[in-house]
Amino acid sequence: MPNTKTSKLAVNKSAEEPVAKPTVPASMDATPPGVDTEALAMEISEYVAEKITTMMDKRFGDLSATLDNITTRLESNTKHITEAESRVSEAEDNMSAMESRLKVLETRVCALTERSIDIEGRSRRDNILIYNLTENAEGRQPVTFFEKWLPTLLNLQTKRGIIKIDRAHRSLAPPKPNRSRAVIIKLHNPRDKMRILAAAREKGPLIHEGQTIFIRQDLASGVKEIRRAFNGVCQRLTVMDIRFSMRFPATLSFSHRGKSHSFHSPKDALAYLDGLS
Repeated sequence: MPNTKTSKLAVNKSAEEPVAKPTVPASMDATPPGVDTEALAMEISEYVAEKITTMMDKRFGDLSATLDNITTRLESNTKHITEAESRVSEAEDNMSAMESRLKVLETRVCALTERSIDIEGRSRRDNILIYNLTENAEGRQPVTFFEKWLPTLLNLQTKRGIIKIDRAHRSLAPPKPNRSRAVIIKLHNPRDKMRILAAAREKGPLIHEGQTIFIRQDLASGVKEIRRAFNGVCQRLTVMDIRFSMRFPATLSFSHRGKSHSFHSPKDALAYLDGLS
């Protein structure tokens, strides 16, 4: 059995002995003797503050330069936008004025076009066109030839066996192979034109020297274009077996169920025909 008294003494002795402190190297020791720590701390603070101030000044300087550049650009863009808005506003004002002028000019052009078509049509009102007549069949005196030829071809009764003609000539278009140019005839008496056209419709095919001759009214290109818009209406009238006529310059006339109808617009004529079905 161990000696309890001896062990108690050993424990008490170890408890009374001081604990050894770790040794610190000289390089890790506290501030060297003779150094003013407060002055050192103040110097370090001033140095750090100076560095931070310098860095901040540089940063703020760069930021200020960037902001100045952005401001300059914004001012320039604002100026350009203002100028653009001013130009757009001016252009809109000019466009508004031009639209008003354009409407006036369109009205004048339409009026002048209608007047021109009317004048050209009146200058051709006494003319007829003869198609498919062999070139040079009229010889060197076309007026004399057609004054006698027309009554003979159409079996027209005249006082002296002739129809008085003021002018007769071929169209100015260049001749084409195997196709004769149209003959333009200016009649002296306007009534003779109506007689000739009516006789040509009633007699049917007109044959001269083996060629089928066609006689038509001389119309201006503008009048032809307006009349061409009635083609669909005329086809429907033909299918419905309704006789019609076209009065100058472009007025479609026909009779239906004992009533006479006249239309200046193909749209109105189609609306009427649609109402019949």
